[in-house]
Amino acid sequence: MEIKAGDVRPMFAHEVVISTVFRTRKEDGKKKVKKEADTELIFIDMATKQVVSRIVLPFSVLETLPQTLTESIQKVKKELKSKEIPKKPKVETQSTSKNYLG
Repeated sequence: MEIKAGDVRPMFAHEVVISTVFRTRKEDGKKKVKKEADTELIFIDMATKQVVSRIVLPFSVLETLPQTLTESIQKVKKELKSKEIPKKPKVETQSTSKNYLG
């Protein structure tokens, strides 16, 4: 899958609010209960006091997010410590899922 991040206008956020919504339902004709959860990330620009983005993540994506964020933080720390001047700007993209069918 080709990711065209340049097609989306970047927004700067100072804060993030996280909320999780749980849903419970009984399966038809069964006593079995099925639970689902979605986590919403709300990004806020504190300079304008405006919500700049609301993203809803299913549990499957939420589970992979910590590892992806940790890897990204490690790469950023390494690059910031480096005294090397890159020849061209570095843009690195990581995905939480390589086989998402959406």
